[in-house]
Formats: sequence, C-alpha cells, structure tokens
Amino acid sequence: MATSSSTLVLYFVGILLLIHSGYSSYEFHKLSSLSHHSQDLPQDILLETLIGIVVIVIGGISSIENPNALSLNGELIIPEHKYLKPIQMKDSVKLNEKIGISDYEDLNSRLPFINIVKKRKEYDDFIKSSEQ
Repeated sequence: MATSSSTLVLYFVGILLLIHSGYSSYEFHKLSSLSHHSQDLPQDILLETLIGIVVIVIGGISSIENPNALSLNGELIIPEHKYLKPIQMKDSVKLNEKIGISDYEDLNSRLPFINIVKKRKEYDDFIKSSEQ
C-alpha cells in the first residue's frame, strides 16, 4: 500500500514530537529527582505528547485508502470509492437471510436460558435408543 508524502510527513512529525516529549520527560524527572522535589510533569510536555499522538492518528486515518489494482491485461483499475466502500444495509440483511441468521438471532439463542437437565435427559434417551 503506497502512502502519500503528506501522510509520511505526518507520521514523521508525530514520531519526532513523541520522541522529544519522552526525552523532555526523562530530563525533567532526572532534574526533579536530583533536587528531591516531587513535581507534576509540566503542561508543555503533556501538550507536546498529546499533539504528537493526534498528529500520528490523523496520519493513520489519512493513509486508509483503497489501493489501485492492476488487471491481467496491464490496465490500471481505479476503485470506485477512494476510501472504504459504504455498507448497504439491504445487502447485509439479504446475506444474513441467505445464511439463515435472523434479526432476532441473539434473542432466540440465549445460552443462559437453556435447560441443561432437559438437554441431558434428551441426550441420555438418544444414547439408549441408539444402543438398542
């Protein structure tokens, strides 16, 4: 999957911000341990960390694209949708109906409501009838 140069720049900047905030945090804790004063992390380091995380997340989200494909004839096939194809609910429902799953499948097959004693008796009866 090819990523654009803007996405790579976002990843690079985000990683640099995180590395710098980590190093700044390390230096701050070393200095505070030498002075024997327990202090909270400065707001600028926390802000730098949050900005770095947000930049990396934006880069990750912007890199999710459908890739172009190459046909057997050598033609470049560009996908209909640049990003993920939207899900059509009617197609999903049709597929579930073909498989045999209903909309109320979760309610119809609740395991906590199975009568175990009854099922064991049915199984024992089945075993006895198959032995004869």
